[in-house]
Amino acid sequence: MSLWDELRYRARRLRPGRTEAELDEEIRTHLELETEEKIAAGLPPDEARRAARRRFGNVALTKEDTRAMWGLGIVGILWSDLKHGARVLRRRPGFAATAVLSLALGIGASTAMFSVVDGVLLRSLPYPDPDRIVELREVSDRGTLMAVAEPNFLDVRARARGFDGLAEHNGNYIVSTVTGGIEPVRAVTEFVSSDFFRVLGVTPALGRSFLPEESRAGGAFVAVVGYGFWQRSLGGRTDLSTVTLTIEDHAYAVVGVMPPGFAYPARAEIWLPREVLPADGSRTAHNWSVIGRLRAGVTLERARADATTIARQLAREHAGDDDAVDVALVPLADYLVGGVRHTLLVLLGSVGLLLLIACANVANLMLAQATARGRELALRAALGATRARLAVQFVAEGLVIALMAAALGVPLSVAGVDLLVGLHRENLPRAGEIGVDARALGFALAVAVVVSVGLGLVTALRGVRRNVHAGLVEAGRSDIPSAARSRLRRVLVVAQVALTFVLLAGAGLLARSFARLLAVDPGFRPETAVAMDVSLSAPADEAGQRRVARFYQELIDRLSAIPGVSAAGAVTAMPLTDSGGNGTFLVDEDFAKQGDADYRLASDGYFAAMGIPLLRGRRFAAGDTRDSPHVALISQSLASRYWPDQDPIGRTLQFGNMDDDLHPFHIIGIVGDVRDRGLDAQARPTVYALFRQRPQRDLSFVVRAERDPAALVPAMRADLQALDPALPAQFRTLEQIVSSSLDSRRFSLLLLATFASVALLLAITGIYGVIAYSVARRTREIGVRVALGARPRAVVAMVVAQGAAMALVGVAIGLAAALALARLLAGALYGVRATDPVTFALVAVAVIGATLGACYVPARRAARVDPMVALRAE
Repeated sequence: MSLWDELRYRARRLRPGRTEAELDEEIRTHLELETEEKIAAGLPPDEARRAARRRFGNVALTKEDTRAMWGLGIVGILWSDLKHGARVLRRRPGFAATAVLSLALGIGASTAMFSVVDGVLLRSLPYPDPDRIVELREVSDRGTLMAVAEPNFLDVRARARGFDGLAEHNGNYIVSTVTGGIEPVRAVTEFVSSDFFRVLGVTPALGRSFLPEESRAGGAFVAVVGYGFWQRSLGGRTDLSTVTLTIEDHAYAVVGVMPPGFAYPARAEIWLPREVLPADGSRTAHNWSVIGRLRAGVTLERARADATTIARQLAREHAGDDDAVDVALVPLADYLVGGVRHTLLVLLGSVGLLLLIACANVANLMLAQATARGRELALRAALGATRARLAVQFVAEGLVIALMAAALGVPLSVAGVDLLVGLHRENLPRAGEIGVDARALGFALAVAVVVSVGLGLVTALRGVRRNVHAGLVEAGRSDIPSAARSRLRRVLVVAQVALTFVLLAGAGLLARSFARLLAVDPGFRPETAVAMDVSLSAPADEAGQRRVARFYQELIDRLSAIPGVSAAGAVTAMPLTDSGGNGTFLVDEDFAKQGDADYRLASDGYFAAMGIPLLRGRRFAAGDTRDSPHVALISQSLASRYWPDQDPIGRTLQFGNMDDDLHPFHIIGIVGDVRDRGLDAQARPTVYALFRQRPQRDLSFVVRAERDPAALVPAMRADLQALDPALPAQFRTLEQIVSSSLDSRRFSLLLLATFASVALLLAITGIYGVIAYSVARRTREIGVRVALGARPRAVVAMVVAQGAAMALVGVAIGLAAALALARLLAGALYGVRATDPVTFALVAVAVIGATLGACYVPARRAARVDPMVALRAE
């Protein structure tokens, strides 16, 4: 057996955990034995030692092979390489800091965005068997989805066989004044039918839910509260037997507290039995949201077919009274996130582009470092290191960089998630489930590993010469760059510029769209006005309606008398707040014509306080009382739609399905259109009734100030408390209302603009690095050019042209990609085409200008090269 074979045999017998010292001693012993054999054969000692080493072979490779036989294999080698990679980075702090920071921005942003997408789109709903929970919506003859009319809900519940349970809830965020806690508050109350909690599969964390005898007409008034409300307003009292809340003039005994995090529908804080309210008998009053749990083994398609059959039966049985022709079933998870799914996926794709740009930047840096270490790598290859072995080394160095970047990126992602949720909390479903948790950390780690492997392989494939001799020659000549490496670095920069162009184009389109929205006239003047939301108990009879009307009128009179107030009024639903109702009205004396419009109650001074112009006729006046003929103002769009060539003033319409009041309205005036549904939505036909004639529980009071509206808030609160000290209120300026209506668009714009800005910074860094590296490698060439008479301006132009060529190619590729992807943003744009030439031209100019600026600094440095110094340099 040869000495090498004996070594391999003995190495197999070594147990994992043997020390490096023992391995060194083993190798030294074999070399000594071999040397002694050679000396005994007659060789001189020095020649014998050389012969022994030649026979033994490469010691380092023997050690690695032996470690593999110990069972450590690639793990042991990688651990050794990780330590070596850390030492390499420590010797090059500038490179390490730039690479880690670039990658940290990409990993942090992508982890934050993944956390949001994971919490909203990917995670299952926090209920048992969430895939079996569905949302039911009625379908009109025009194919539009509607809320459910209660009689239809009751019939579907009685006839359907594919459900374990069906439940209805109001789902329209009723804000009520709640007393009985630590202090009076405004809280979102939800009326739910008997199977509501059973359908969701959730039980209270404290106490119980509703008993069967409580979920029926005439049942006891009980309430279940949310965990947050329990802590804030009830002080976390565990004894619920003495806790009573007053809501709508009724005393509700609190019987249960829901678990932390439960808030369905979103923002609900108190749940009340729906059955204690009067029944709703209209099949055209689509006021209720319905959820259902499928029976085990029943597919969504089968349940949908069953519900469709029942809906068609009801349409035939109640022809003329039922305006629904079908029922749609949608998985609850899809229903909740349908409005934000596309936006979040586009943003996730955008942050993916940012991560690619960061990776390209770091790859460029690592290629430059591989070139600078050319002599070291060539020598290692000459000593027997294989290409695969060097690749493992580069992967290890990339892993050190990626892990450090992940460690820095995770805190950035935590801050990013807080920012993202804060920007969009009101319109982001399942916001309470978003956070940087173990799944997000696993995502960050996975990204770090994948990135490190990719960076290491790219660097190894292009950073190591196959020909050892050529590598040694190239390493000895600093002024001869590798054509392959230079080409790859230029390709990476072009890719960075192209991807940056795509992000900037998207951000530019959203920015121009946002600017167009800000220029839209909402139909009212938001400046110097403040709104105060107030909720009284719903009037149950004529006396209650008159009491509510008197209270609100007195409050308006007090607000109007505040010094600095130019006008004061009230309305049931403020524009742009996604509230208010719409319904069907009948037109003219014979009520033969039918129309559809939004419905608002307003006071005399509302239109002056809002700055809504009166176009024809008159406004409400003090002489319009509850006992006088009911009057209404209509919007310009309603007048032009139903009386295009006539004067609607003096005509009548009936809107009884909104409040069961069948008094006809006499149209007394036409006011300007208001964009109630959003600045990006056309103004809806609207009917404004006088609140004194048809009082309701909720009103928003608008006060227009002569100067700063916020300064009026203390006086407004004092006037309210003078009438009812226990009545809470919410205050918002009209400018805040307008701003809040744009939250979704602002969210997308800010994120994409941030991603694009970081991408541009990384691209500039990348192109600066390539040009600076090229200048450093061509120092002698540039020195020769200067010595032969080249002027500084010509040298600058030569260097800048190199960067300009990469920028132009990147912009051309990015333009093509942006045009191909523009349709993804089409639905988020307003007043701007997805292929808007102005936006693309401005982005192209910005990208080219930024890259040329990045080239100018190394170009100026090249122009100042001293020929003598350059020619003497190695």
